[in-house]
Amino acid sequence: MKKLFKKSKSEIDFSNLSSILNTSVAAGVAIANYSNKNPKIIGMITAGLSLLATGLIIASDDNADNK
Repeated sequence: MKKLFKKSKSEIDFSNLSSILNTSVAAGVAIANYSNKNPKIIGMITAGLSLLATGLIIASDDNADNK
């Protein structure tokens, strides 16, 4: 009989999260300055996108381990 409920094995490692955020915001601000856009708004957008991408990668790794 198959297990109906599987435990999740993924744990979020916050040690690399600050470097991911800093790098993405710095890249966003550099692009905003080059294209004459508002750096604060672009920095917030790139921070959100990097958090989204990191979360999706962690979720996909978790799903691959459970199969």
